[in-house]
Amino acid sequence: MKTNARTLLAAAILALSTASVTACLWDSDTLAAESARFPGISQLITGAFPRHSQEFCEWRRKTCEQQLAKNPALWDLYNDLAVAQHKLGDHKGAIATMLAKEKLRPGAYETYSNLGTFYIYTGEFEEAIKWISKALAINPNAHFGREKYQKWLVQWQIDSKKPRNKDESSPQPKFSRQNMLMGFAGFVAIQESGMGKSSPDTELTLSPENALAAIRGVAGMMRFADFDNPLLQEAMGDLLVAGDQERNAAQLASICYLHAAQETADADRKAVLLAKCEMAGRSTKDFDEAQLRKLLFDGLKQGDAYFQAIREDEIAWIAAGLDASAEFQKKYLTAR
Repeated sequence: MKTNARTLLAAAILALSTASVTACLWDSDTLAAESARFPGISQLITGAFPRHSQEFCEWRRKTCEQQLAKNPALWDLYNDLAVAQHKLGDHKGAIATMLAKEKLRPGAYETYSNLGTFYIYTGEFEEAIKWISKALAINPNAHFGREKYQKWLVQWQIDSKKPRNKDESSPQPKFSRQNMLMGFAGFVAIQESGMGKSSPDTELTLSPENALAAIRGVAGMMRFADFDNPLLQEAMGDLLVAGDQERNAAQLASICYLHAAQETADADRKAVLLAKCEMAGRSTKDFDEAQLRKLLFDGLKQGDAYFQAIREDEIAWIAAGLDASAEFQKKYLTAR
């Protein structure tokens, strides 16, 4: 990572830690208040939500292949098969399934949306943008407008990887403690402003409505793809910490950044994420990194326990010859 980027983060942390603050304390009441402002997000961050096991994905893959062999015109099964392949780590196979469907039945929104996601996982960002754009042209408001934010997320990554002069860092909007626009939140603010890029003399803002819409979009990606993906965790943290402390969720953002850092192997990226974690944490009083790590550990432990209960159910349903998908929806989705 470039030294000037490290310096920028360090300076921002210093500014926050030395500022005169009247923020709420770093405690369970504050965390509960943030969770109430953004219901379901704390569970999403730690994986405590309904999601399928690998055994289910393997069952769905085999089931879809068998049914499609009998009737290749069962179009929805191509989507189910591709998503199962994706969840099993076979992203290229998932792409091949969607491209096969596109040849047989071209122009379906679901095909384009899935391809946009799968190409992200193969690292083909420009190809991902092409298919996401096709999906947006058909239905720009599907899934709380998730595709729009998915496209911006990919563009943000492309922009961050562009070669720059040695004294040039990735463009960032100006921010203050009351207008914390880091990373993806800053990129969203730029896109929403219609400016195309930030100006050193312009302090952008992200309205609560736009921030909430972006949070919903990223939340949808976390549910659909991988909740523990470090890029999605970082993007969620950037959005949660945006705005003033009466409306944001700085503590939840800190947990996102710490989780992302734990899932990141690259040392430079880990350093950036930990710096952002501290920055978000020090926007409140009494920031305690040890307590934060315990909160994340306990949350992930609860999330894993919830997931293991689902996994046991799905294994039992499959062994009994039941429709595991129908049983899952009945127990974990319909009743919610």
